[in-house]
Amino acid sequence: MSIKNKKAVVATVAAVAAGVGAWYCYNNYRKVEETTKKSKKSKKSKKNKKSSDSNANASANASANASANAAEVKLNLIDGVPDIAAMKQGSVEERSKYAMALKDKGNALFKDKKFEDAIQYYKYAIELHEDPVFYSNISACYVSLGDLEKVVESSTKALELKPDYSKALLRRASAYENMGRYQDAMFDISVLSLNGDFNGSAIEPMLERNLNKQALRVLKEDMGIDASVPQLEQPRTKQELPSNTSLASFFGIFKPETELPGYNDSNEADTTLVEALKQLYSATQNGYVEADKLFAKSLGLYKSQLQSNGNDDQLKHKAAIAYEYSGIFSFLKNDLNNSIEYLNKALELHPRVNTYIYLALTVADRGQVEEYSAYFDKAIALDPNCSAVYYHRGQMYFISQEYEKAGKDFRKAKECDEKNIFPYIQLACLAYRENKFDECEKLFEEARSKFPIAPEVPNFHAEILADKGDIEQAVKQYDIAYRLETAQKQIHVGIAPLVGKATILARQPTAENFTTIGQLLEDACAQDPRSEQAKVGLAQLKLQLEHVDEAIELFEEAAKMARTVDEKLQAITFAEASKVQKRIRADPIVSKKVEETLANYQAQGMF
Repeated sequence: MSIKNKKAVVATVAAVAAGVGAWYCYNNYRKVEETTKKSKKSKKSKKNKKSSDSNANASANASANASANAAEVKLNLIDGVPDIAAMKQGSVEERSKYAMALKDKGNALFKDKKFEDAIQYYKYAIELHEDPVFYSNISACYVSLGDLEKVVESSTKALELKPDYSKALLRRASAYENMGRYQDAMFDISVLSLNGDFNGSAIEPMLERNLNKQALRVLKEDMGIDASVPQLEQPRTKQELPSNTSLASFFGIFKPETELPGYNDSNEADTTLVEALKQLYSATQNGYVEADKLFAKSLGLYKSQLQSNGNDDQLKHKAAIAYEYSGIFSFLKNDLNNSIEYLNKALELHPRVNTYIYLALTVADRGQVEEYSAYFDKAIALDPNCSAVYYHRGQMYFISQEYEKAGKDFRKAKECDEKNIFPYIQLACLAYRENKFDECEKLFEEARSKFPIAPEVPNFHAEILADKGDIEQAVKQYDIAYRLETAQKQIHVGIAPLVGKATILARQPTAENFTTIGQLLEDACAQDPRSEQAKVGLAQLKLQLEHVDEAIELFEEAAKMARTVDEKLQAITFAEASKVQKRIRADPIVSKKVEETLANYQAQGMF
């Protein structure tokens, strides 16, 4: 990787040292940090010891001399107040001695908790000689007085004189945190980290704490989500449909239906609903968005018809289908209240197997285990040979690690519909999860033999191979999956092979791989612009390449797209950390420090 990209490593870690920044930046910095520590211990231990002893002795002697000189100085007082005007008439050396004497008097007052008087003596000292220590001491007094604005003001003045003054940085960072200015606090802590005056165990928790607070604030103010409230009690924020890749995977298990009972081509509600179904099961990029609009339109038309002819069983059946699909699309857009309302209305009009499945998934999202089990039971009672029921119930068992029950349901789903590829895939993945590796490979071979042109088989096989650490074979399978995907008219696995390949190539961060990763993720975002996963991956790459503005924008877009509170919070955290990095790079003094740190690493042969 070029040195330009390496610069991002240090800058990012300075912003997000606790591991909440870009994964690659952090991991590489950790390696560098460990190497640095070893290098300091082995190659430079003696030299550092001598230097440290020398510096310590020099500092101690200077301090002792200053105190001795200050003790020799007699402060001229007028009515108990130092005669600063007279002191100013002395030489530079004399003024410095007077300043130290005044500072020492201020220290004594500070120890006696006479903070206001101490501040005044430090200010007297500053009139004679500006010293960052004097301003820092003033800030310490204001900490005790609880005046955070003054803490920041006096610490800032100290830093204007000595930008790497760690004590002032730490004190100002603490004040910023208590004032709720978390971005400012993170900046100061990042500079502290670069200065190296505090070890990581002291700095990182403070940095992580401020980053978390900032992210939680943004989540609440920008999205109306209070993370302190349990997720089930959160108000649902309506959002766009999930990615086309996710939608293809979700609806792929269900048998397509594009006909209606008692279809009447002169009935606008019927023609609209049929067109919605055709758009949905066309499984194309625009099809899902169009289907969403058309289901909503057909539902409105059926509602009007039900008002005037609510006893027509055939009409109720068709209206139930419109309610059912409107309900599941509401669920997919995170509108849980409307979803449950529509699905219950669909059951009231005309019970269908898919309605029960969708209700099971909806209540499962809220953690209502008993209810979703009951809905699955009702679906099976209505149609005991519906593959989708067993498949989705098997998925629930798989998630809850009830593998025996999951396997039973996946096998039943396969038996009910041998033409559906998903039970085959899930049985192979289940075997891998149970450490039955030979059986896993055998099941993938069975699926590959039965579905030779289906991209799902190599795509999910690649995930297993990547998890096993077989990077080369995983890349090959992702390439096969993508070739098969692009040969299809419908979306099957969508951009999953692109994102999957980019993810595993990132484990081997070479210049060539970085170029490939960038192209893969750019293509993924272009092909599926609602993919949160693709945007986060591309944002992380942009961050490493120091395209920070682009990274921030992508992280923020991903936060809006994310479905769960945790996913939103993670994307926001990335965005806020990136903003700190941007500020670090824009600050000439701190940026220079980054350059010096990198140069030091280079000199030690670590880059």
